[in-house]
Amino acid sequence: MDKDSKITIFECGRNEGVFSQHKKFYAPNSTKSEIREQFDVVKKRCGEHFNFDDKKVFQAKQKNDQNKLDYPNGTYIVLTEDNMKKEDYWDEELPADILILKEHYKGVVVGNQMADCPILIVEDRKLGVTALSHCGASYIDRELPKDTIKALQKEFNSNIDDLYVYVGSCAKKEDYIYETYPRWANNEYMWKDNIEETEEGFHINMNGAIRIQLEQMGIKHIEESPLNTITNDKFYSHYASGKGNNEKLGQNFVGFFYN
Repeated sequence: MDKDSKITIFECGRNEGVFSQHKKFYAPNSTKSEIREQFDVVKKRCGEHFNFDDKKVFQAKQKNDQNKLDYPNGTYIVLTEDNMKKEDYWDEELPADILILKEHYKGVVVGNQMADCPILIVEDRKLGVTALSHCGASYIDRELPKDTIKALQKEFNSNIDDLYVYVGSCAKKEDYIYETYPRWANNEYMWKDNIEETEEGFHINMNGAIRIQLEQMGIKHIEESPLNTITNDKFYSHYASGKGNNEKLGQNFVGFFYN
């Protein structure tokens, strides 16, 4: 982001290590406490590399098919002192799609794990509040990018002209290919030009589908990371590891904090 931004955005990847406690990333007989110990080492390394306190990192617990969480689409949480009472903020349970942080909380990190899906960071530079959401393809389909903008409008009456959006590194359309048309793609207006069929299969353009939603909301300031998680050595990638590249098996972490 440019000099007018009050936040630092960072992207942790393979240099820092696997940013996840999922047992598939650890030795088969690892205990929960052993996994947590190794995860905390990675979290600390990220903090050292990007200059934040690894005990002050928040992540939303987003609903998916596995965890059976149930909340209305676009649910957001505005972080306050009430969420900052645990010794390690990572242990705070935050069932939501979107987390919002005020400038008042300097050095507090809001982020999300990712391995191919873009993280959306929306900074209201005038009011000093920033929202973050993890926009996987199925979440893009249910208009989470729009909901992230709406959360700031609803809670803070943000002016569209003051919103600056960063779309994080992710799988890019040239390499993100499905053999069949994806089941999650139900919203035709955003996918008709962003899922392209070729001889290789169906190319998915998540950046394009996000941009359509942001532009429909009137957003003028959009910055997209050009980095492709599938091919860039900096990142882990579910897609690449699923195709047999074991070096790409892991989880990245993308987030921000106020300087």
